[in-house]
Amino acid sequence: MPTLEDTVDFNVATLNDLLDADVRTGVPVAADDKYKRWAFLSTGVAGMLLIALIVALVTGGGSGGGGAKASKEFPPPPNTGLVDVSVGTSVPSGVASGGLASILDSEGQVVASGATVTQVKEAPALVGKGKSYTVVLAVSNDDLGAVTTAKSKGKLGLQAGKVPKATTTSAPAATAPVPIQPAPATTPSS
Repeated sequence: MPTLEDTVDFNVATLNDLLDADVRTGVPVAADDKYKRWAFLSTGVAGMLLIALIVALVTGGGSGGGGAKASKEFPPPPNTGLVDVSVGTSVPSGVASGGLASILDSEGQVVASGATVTQVKEAPALVGKGKSYTVVLAVSNDDLGAVTTAKSKGKLGLQAGKVPKATTTSAPAATAPVPIQPAPATTPSS
């Protein structure tokens, strides 16, 4: 019977060769299979954990941590500038990354029509357990000044789609009516 001081030398090149090595120094065959099963099982579990780690790293890791999340970014069209619009606890229906939205001022008037939604950002709400959302829009350079002015005057709003701007037509200035003057009296000439 072998003792603890006895060593058995055998040449193996791979793990499979090690598992297939016929080193039965007094150990029954059933126990040999048990160790092979444990080796295959532990290798399989390690492989599954590696796959789960890669998936977690690629997808951002799940719902833990409470950090901000953002939708996939849509590239902005040329000749546009980016504007962030905070929409509170819910994104208006129809507003999604890659779609069109119109920006409204604090009075509900359309400031920029048909801006491209490049991203929807989600962050934990400052109060409570809810979430707050910010929509990033690509606004044409022509409308960028009007949006910046409206943002400085108050909170902006969003509406899905391309909503026409309200047009203000200036009517010609009303003139005071001219009173009708009686014709001058004429005297017959002789």
